[in-house]
Amino acid sequence: MSRRFTRTTEDFVCLVCGASVRGDGYTNHCPSCLCSRHVDVHPGDRAAGCGGVMRPVAVETRTHDVVLTHACERCGHRRRNRTAPADDRDALLAVAAAAAQTAVFSAEAVLPEVGSPVASRSAGARPRRRARAGRGR
Repeated sequence: MSRRFTRTTEDFVCLVCGASVRGDGYTNHCPSCLCSRHVDVHPGDRAAGCGGVMRPVAVETRTHDVVLTHACERCGHRRRNRTAPADDRDALLAVAAAAAQTAVFSAEAVLPEVGSPVASRSAGARPRRRARAGRGR
């Protein structure tokens, strides 16, 4: 059975903001702009041939940590990664705000407008019951 994680300690220069990043074997994104590079199939293996920039697209909080989701601009691959204490909190909040804004606008495109006949029916009004047909008593 092969291991799915390989600890690879590498320093790198961020492709997006140019920050010099000192790797610790778990570092997979720039702590300043939170961008990454699509180089792994499994964490640390450097087996992905894509090499595209992976931008942060979502942030979620769990009981003991914060998870950042990256999406590759070149191939669309998505990967979830834990954040580090060195990550810029303002950048994390900006990603979370952008994701929430996108979700709101996506929902508005799908949900009916307030005041429309469809919206007023679904806003607390109970649907009418239809009489059962074919039940002669």
